[in-house]
Amino acid sequence: MKVGPGRSAGYRMGTPEQLAQLRATPGAVVYENSRYGSTYVTDRPGLDAAFAAGVPVMHLGQVDGVRAVLDGYPGRWLTVLLWCPRETTAARSASRGDIDTPARLAAWDATETDLTANPHFQFDLTIHTDEVAPEAAAAQIRQALSSELVLVDFDDTLIDRLAAVTAWVTRYCVGHGLGPGVEQRMLDAMRIRADLDVIEGLCAKLGLPESAGELWSRYEPELAAAVTPFPGVFEALAAVREAGHQVVVVTNGGAQIQHAKLAASGIAGVVDAVCISEEVGARKPQARIFEAAAASVGRDLAQGGWMIGDNAELDVLGGRAAGLRTVWVSHGRSWPGGEEPDYIARDVPDALDHIRGGTR
Repeated sequence: MKVGPGRSAGYRMGTPEQLAQLRATPGAVVYENSRYGSTYVTDRPGLDAAFAAGVPVMHLGQVDGVRAVLDGYPGRWLTVLLWCPRETTAARSASRGDIDTPARLAAWDATETDLTANPHFQFDLTIHTDEVAPEAAAAQIRQALSSELVLVDFDDTLIDRLAAVTAWVTRYCVGHGLGPGVEQRMLDAMRIRADLDVIEGLCAKLGLPESAGELWSRYEPELAAAVTPFPGVFEALAAVREAGHQVVVVTNGGAQIQHAKLAASGIAGVVDAVCISEEVGARKPQARIFEAAAASVGRDLAQGGWMIGDNAELDVLGGRAAGLRTVWVSHGRSWPGGEEPDYIARDVPDALDHIRGGTR
């Protein structure tokens, strides 16, 4: 709402009395500032009406104002910095016949100072309006609005870790003359998670012919070299990112071995970011790892998104608790019970196709 002189087109004009009433109502004023001799108010009733009418568009000239709206009014906001050089601002103002060009240039200066003072604030999209035509800028914004945050598990979701572990254990036992009983106990222990602690336990219990350190130094690079993505994963990731969505791998595990597998499998090069539990200090299903994954691409979980994975507890229940929609990758299994995910997919291509179809 604007209260004061000057242009009225594009504004919801108000009176000093209405402004006083908003100020007197707790929580009604989300943000207020003065510029060009007028008072501009972002108010809760106005936002409620704008959201009810469709997709609201707000024009704010201060980072504090953007923060106030993001923090003070829940919604899936897209922040866009529309920017042009000072001389372009002057030329446009003159061509419009503005009588307040000096004030507009002063506002440009103040905005530049404000942005410089807030270097850590990240806009979702920056458009240089002296380089991008209005129609192209609108297209960029429409695409960004349709963008979803897509978090996806790594082991046994994107890559066939179990097959690689099984093959490695078999080769190791055959190479050292170890029987099927030892092979099964190793596989049972390493099926879900294999780290140095697990290897040390196996060496102690089974009397394996190598020390834990020697065995781990072999296992880590050999497994990384053996893992392969499931069929169609690369194409599905490319398609969902081409549609404008941001993809982050969220995985429990040690940083060194997970980075090695991500690099060797090629997955690291086809996603926007990677979030590994050891580096974050939190494991799925803890909310903190999902929060860190969203932050890695400049997003907040309050904006929503998807979590895709093969583990009902870690990926589905953990993702839902973090406020995300969820997809369970079944690999042909039946849902184990309890509240179902938003979608049950055969595999990752099916999961990502569902997300693309649901947001087109």
